[in-house]
Amino acid sequence: MIDSGMISKIQKAKEYADEPHRIQFLSFKVQFDGKHDGHMVTYQQGTWYCDCHYFQGDGVCSHTMAMERILGVMVPQPAVRR
Repeated sequence: MIDSGMISKIQKAKEYADEPHRIQFLSFKVQFDGKHDGHMVTYQQGTWYCDCHYFQGDGVCSHTMAMERILGVMVPQPAVRR
């Protein structure tokens, strides 16, 4: 049996999940499995990094752009591209 305190926490969690603008990522690292190879994508203090060749030359790539689309409002805007 779930107590009333837990029921309240579950309801609050549902409300928060419906309001993603409440969440802002400050830093993280993900393994991105691309079509040709895996890449490490990181976000640190508003700046994206990717270990792929294209990012090294242009400071943006399909992997970082995909992460921006996935995370939407949870990544503070505008994110700086190195």
